[in-house]
Amino acid sequence: MHHIKIIPTAGLVGSEDTYRAVRAAFVARGTTLNAWCKENGLYRQTVEKALKGLRHSRNGARIREQLERELFEPAKAR
Repeated sequence: MHHIKIIPTAGLVGSEDTYRAVRAAFVARGTTLNAWCKENGLYRQTVEKALKGLRHSRNGARIREQLERELFEPAKAR
């Protein structure tokens, strides 16, 4: 029998699914990704490309890490 080993990744991985999940998380909170971008002084297109994995830079990684902390980590860990 084959066994599947799941290896956790460090942080959000850029993909279309990640982009959709982040947008859905904002909608669930009653806000939008665009509003978050404005609050943080970021261009929405830059954030979108970082979430979709089209930005392979330190800035793209920083954006994904910040969104992961704010949206998906328990409140006590912030």
